[in-house]
Amino acid sequence: MSNISSKRNVKIELIRIFACILVIWYHIRLLPWNVYGELRETAVLFESICTVCVVTFFLITGFFIYDRKGSLIDNWLYYLKSFFTKIFPPFVVVSIICIIFHDYLISIATFSECLRNISIEKICSSLLASFSSFSTESLPGTAAHLWYVYSYFYIILVYPVTYLILKKAPEAFTYMVLITITILMILNDYYSYYGDSIYYKFFEIVRKPVYYSAVGYVLYHKIMKPMVDARTSESIDKKELIINKKLFVLSIIIYIVTFILLYKTQVGYYLGTNNGYVYTSWLSLYSLILSICFVLIIYNINVDLFVSEKLKKTILFVSSKTLGIYLIHYLIIAKLVSIGFQEFFTKKLPTVFHHFVYNVFYSAFIFTVSFVIIAIIDFIKDKIVGGLYVFKEKRLS
Repeated sequence: MSNISSKRNVKIELIRIFACILVIWYHIRLLPWNVYGELRETAVLFESICTVCVVTFFLITGFFIYDRKGSLIDNWLYYLKSFFTKIFPPFVVVSIICIIFHDYLISIATFSECLRNISIEKICSSLLASFSSFSTESLPGTAAHLWYVYSYFYIILVYPVTYLILKKAPEAFTYMVLITITILMILNDYYSYYGDSIYYKFFEIVRKPVYYSAVGYVLYHKIMKPMVDARTSESIDKKELIINKKLFVLSIIIYIVTFILLYKTQVGYYLGTNNGYVYTSWLSLYSLILSICFVLIIYNINVDLFVSEKLKKTILFVSSKTLGIYLIHYLIIAKLVSIGFQEFFTKKLPTVFHHFVYNVFYSAFIFTVSFVIIAIIDFIKDKIVGGLYVFKEKRLS
């Protein structure tokens, strides 16, 4: 933990942890057709709560990715290199695990059977199909969540274009582009609910996060950073719990109103069509508004009043594992479902309170198990890399 950079923003890392838990929450959720009666609306309620999870990650990406010092090309090459050295390798490893052990994870085959039936041809063809299509459709269902990696890579791929729009173009042009895309989002949401969805025409799941990252950049530099910079002045009491009370209250109000609208719309769509994916996914404009408010509410809290230096280091350490947690948590969920572990918690959920307890504690359990696994893997990796470095140094000496 001591090697963690102190420059990392503890609030942002705390938001990242919350978003990671909500991703898990989303993946363990009960859909309306899994429950009956009034509790069908309860399932929609809790899905609405975790709708901010993915958008928040892309907003955070936008906070800093366009701010690195250096030339456009140097920064672009830096992010490309970082992706292929830090993110792509574990993505490939997890993809291969899903290809080989998918049947074991969903309990169709045993672990040993999967090992005996390893097919190099199947692994290579699945990976190549995934790479060429820029999607996880060719991978087993246990790897479906890995689409996020492609979305993040696409943000980096088009980095030069986005950088020029956000950093070099006139501010009026930047806002014109963002407003235009927002209008298209509103039209997309409208047609998704009232007619045939045009979701894939305007917003492909890999490309839309570029827009979210741009919104994140504007959000951070026009609202969040100035808010904290203003706090450094002597006129502001640094012992106040809320940094900007007006913005904090406004964010809460907008969040509540938007949440109610999203919930009521989702209930109508779910119960009317029994098909909630297209409209109720995190791709809706509602989700973006909720995510912005979610970030502002947490960012407005003065964590220095109740977070010690030791706790800050712990937050930074846990946050550094969120990518790994994201990569493997769905595999753990799938296996626990296959052995009936999750059903043990969900077979009796008679009230909204029981749903709440299930979502909170079961997601925390999955998060903890995933964190421990990733922490052990990182520890072993560091020991191996460190050992190789020491061995190399001794040979050179």
